[in-house]
Amino acid sequence: MTTRAFYRGYLLSCQPSQLEGRYQARVVITLLAGDRTRSQRFIDLESFDSESAAVERARLAGIEWIDLNDKSR
Repeated sequence: MTTRAFYRGYLLSCQPSQLEGRYQARVVITLLAGDRTRSQRFIDLESFDSESAAVERARLAGIEWIDLNDKSR
């Protein structure tokens, strides 16, 4: 399952990977500038029993990263 969301001009792509019956939360944070990618950050997080829990954790981690690192907004 891949879930995408926009937050403060960034695209969050949350796609957990299945590892030994659990789901590792992963998020790709992309800053778009017109038709070009300005920056991209990949974050691997802890694992969860359910895919939906991993997606939610990835989404929240992406939002937190943006809030802490984007000083231009």
